[in-house]
Amino acid sequence: MPAYHQMGHDSRNLLTEPHLHIFKGAILSPVNSPEPEVADILDNPPRDDFEFIFDPQLYFPNTDRGFLPQWSYFPSDVDTADQGSIEWWTSLVREIAACTSRLDPDAVCSPAIVPRAFNLEYYDLCRRVAQLLQDEVAAQETEVLQTLLVRLADLAAPATAPEIASLITSSEIRRVYLVLLTDGSPRRELTDVESLKGALRLIKFLQQSDIDVLVGFASSDLVLWKAAGAKSAATGKFFNLRRFTPSRWEPSPEGGGQVPYWLEESVMAFLRDSDVARLRLADHLSPASLRNPYSTDILAALDAAPPQPWLGLSWRQYMYWFADCEARIDTGQLDPASHLSSADSLWRDLDLNTILMEERANDGSWVRAWRRVIAEAFR
Repeated sequence: MPAYHQMGHDSRNLLTEPHLHIFKGAILSPVNSPEPEVADILDNPPRDDFEFIFDPQLYFPNTDRGFLPQWSYFPSDVDTADQGSIEWWTSLVREIAACTSRLDPDAVCSPAIVPRAFNLEYYDLCRRVAQLLQDEVAAQETEVLQTLLVRLADLAAPATAPEIASLITSSEIRRVYLVLLTDGSPRRELTDVESLKGALRLIKFLQQSDIDVLVGFASSDLVLWKAAGAKSAATGKFFNLRRFTPSRWEPSPEGGGQVPYWLEESVMAFLRDSDVARLRLADHLSPASLRNPYSTDILAALDAAPPQPWLGLSWRQYMYWFADCEARIDTGQLDPASHLSSADSLWRDLDLNTILMEERANDGSWVRAWRRVIAEAFR
């Protein structure tokens, strides 16, 4: 299934971007938009079969909430309430259902808050909350996705994925919105092999039980989730906001998303302009990159005298790659394991020829980790 646009700040214009029509739908954010604006977006879809999914986004109640407190369902006692109480969740779900009745999205994600402890009691509560929402919106013809918020590090324990899957598969809801909570910088690739293997197992367990998994807040790690059989994935335009991590809601000391990057499929890496020049000179830009309509515009901007800004183009180049890559994986044109093997070989060749990226951490080490994840996850 094609990709989803994880909408963030000031990204509405991308919904009607001509070359981004390959996105299946969008996940709407109440943090970034007030209700009247979201209502207007829903009333003006880019095409008839475009799917809008509404995510209530109550994950981090103590952080900067943007427009969220202005929404009718936002609970005034979110910081003090007993969030283990099913009665509190029942009231909240009723308000969310009233909101979706007004907005009429195609689907809605069940509400979830980052807990103090990620234990089976928490996941069981999430399952019950999702069922409450399913019951409340039944008359609306609005589909419910169960939000499954999992701390990635917990999945390193072999028993965690099957235990969570066992709980979730007992629900009648057949779509899951998987959100993986990570630590560290959202700008860096995920590299913990054991945790990632657990994530792939969780996805596969759910898909084998006929539960379609939509992985939220994805990045170039899309290839991992698709290798496990994930039905779809979602991403947004800001490079430093693609990962779901607490720092996602904090000011970035590195200037936020205002740094342009080029996603280069040949090495599965985000490149600065000088790195693009290096790989271009060495004839290592991938066919996928050269087919990308925004790549042509970026290269023209870099070749201009003086070079022209390309931040907006970088968002579009990345998002086009994301949707195009997912489509090629789904149709069998790109095999994640084989492609990562090729990328790993290219990184070795670059190192042997002393072609070094501008940022020291941009060394391709995650590619080898991802190869191990795919090779070992289901042994």
